[in-house]
Amino acid sequence: MFHMKQHAPGRMVTVGEQRIHVVVSGAGPTVVLCGGLASNWFDWDDVLRILSDFHTVVVFDRPGFGLSGPPPRGQLPTVTGEADRILDVLDALGLEGPAVVVGHSLAGFYAEAFARLHPHRTSGVLLLDSSVGRDPWRAVPPRVRVALAHILAAIGTRTGLQRVLGPTARRVLNHSIPPDGTPIETLDWVARIYRTPSYLDAALVENFVHPDLAAELDALRSQATLHAPVTVAAAYTGRSTPWGWAWIAQQRRLARRLNAQFTVVNDAHHHAMIDQPLQVAALISELVSSSKDTNT
Repeated sequence: MFHMKQHAPGRMVTVGEQRIHVVVSGAGPTVVLCGGLASNWFDWDDVLRILSDFHTVVVFDRPGFGLSGPPPRGQLPTVTGEADRILDVLDALGLEGPAVVVGHSLAGFYAEAFARLHPHRTSGVLLLDSSVGRDPWRAVPPRVRVALAHILAAIGTRTGLQRVLGPTARRVLNHSIPPDGTPIETLDWVARIYRTPSYLDAALVENFVHPDLAAELDALRSQATLHAPVTVAAAYTGRSTPWGWAWIAQQRRLARRLNAQFTVVNDAHHHAMIDQPLQVAALISELVSSSKDTNT
């Protein structure tokens, strides 16, 4: 059962007119952890704990997710907008130096865009099981896709389906389990957040505009050079399947396209930062170290 007195672990900062929930921990070189579609700050808890002994670690919830306020109606996610949001959050925290930016899944688009648009603020990039390529859904006009997202979210909320099935949807879609098990506090937050109407609406909208985000990033790649070192890390469960090998091949192609290092996070599901936090933290630390060597 959700504990109603549970307090937010981070703090709220105002970026533009948007209230953003941010968790900051540790001291040292700055690392920003950006979660994928419908991700929340607690997906990074173990990675944050490991890194914060020697790094300043920043995790924030995009509008509509976690404990951040809902996005204004009609405001759609864009690659440029989310890259700028990362910059604005760092500025709001007074972290003005370069940072290693980590993007998981869909947020790989945002992390790469940040590095291209704000190279002076980027010391490295980790694309963790990042989204790749375009999407055939782009043939459907964006306004139609977004309208459908709002309709489906409204149906899920008004019929009570979201309240009943919200936490179950996380278990179905996210197979990762922390090494020490899922804390009761996380289960409480899931029970609360996954039943919030604005969460479902934001998640469906971000999912349905994925084709537009991919196209926007493709255009940006031809306009802005990527200067920072990049690592592409693919999650691999260890089970040999056609889908698994096809996904690894796509991640390798992404690494080649970006002239990036390629590696595999072993024994990991898509949310590799949850079930393999040590491996992910080590990859981030390597990027921090390499940026220090480059600047020495």
